[in-house]
Amino acid sequence: MKLARFLIFYHVFAALVACAAIAVQLLAGAKMVLAPYFWLLFVAVYVLTLVAYVLSDLGIRKGGEISIYSLMGGLFVKLFASLMVVAVLILKFPEYKLITAFNFFSLYFLFTIFEVICLLRNLRDQNEK
Repeated sequence: MKLARFLIFYHVFAALVACAAIAVQLLAGAKMVLAPYFWLLFVAVYVLTLVAYVLSDLGIRKGGEISIYSLMGGLFVKLFASLMVVAVLILKFPEYKLITAFNFFSLYFLFTIFEVICLLRNLRDQNEK
């Protein structure tokens, strides 16, 4: 999968996740389902996933042993940076700990699943050549 094609799919996926989050909040009514700074988490995970994918994709294109290091490094950097963001938010706003953690892990796993699926497609394309 070319990077331009990934970017199109990625933006569509992010828009669908954002629309789903808005719909869940509207359907919940008065109950708080999204943290007050949900969109900060959304943008942080969105940007970190994009950076991790680009780094991993570059490593896969180079091939060899560097591809494994780039995949693992991209996922590690994304996890570490994301956890730092959520830790700062939980420490700064302790009244919304549970909602923030739930929002973060939901976003993180959704974006990570999308990233891994796209990376596996790249690896499959590489094996066919």
